[in-house]
Amino acid sequence: MKNYSIKELATLIGTTFNENGLDAVLVGGACVSIYSSNKFMSFDLDLVSNAPIKDIEIVLKKINFYKEGKYFRHSDSEFFIDIVSPPVAIGEELITTFNKVKTKLGEINLLTPLDCVKDRLAAFYHWDDNQSLIQAQSIFNKLLTKTDLKTIETWSKSENHLKKFEDFKKDLKL
Repeated sequence: MKNYSIKELATLIGTTFNENGLDAVLVGGACVSIYSSNKFMSFDLDLVSNAPIKDIEIVLKKINFYKEGKYFRHSDSEFFIDIVSPPVAIGEELITTFNKVKTKLGEINLLTPLDCVKDRLAAFYHWDDNQSLIQAQSIFNKLLTKTDLKTIETWSKSENHLKKFEDFKKDLKL
């Protein structure tokens, strides 16, 4: 575990969940780490699962992750797991379509790049988190298009944050 990247660890966890009949979707900062090729590093893996926490605890023990307070930790890893209550949502929008990332260790469902950008923008919109704004702009510039910008604008309007959407647009490479 010590030398696993966040992407490798996420796919190991995803496959372990799947092999044991549990669902999991990676959300939050770990998606930013993966889509930015670790330009922005997160050490927590936020997972949304419909499984009962007692079942999750049993499955994570199989790969030596143990519950410590709110999180699951492994003695040989700097990463930790946070189980987030379902459903997968960004602001008021329920998310039902996911990307899948694969490594030699397995695969996991995660937010699409578009939803990853909206997730970071939600943090900027609601908590004035400027680091999340920078992350959203970086992922957009690397992976998204003008068509995606219209989708983000529509979503931003539904979240009542068109003014902050204009701040987001300022540093985009269109």
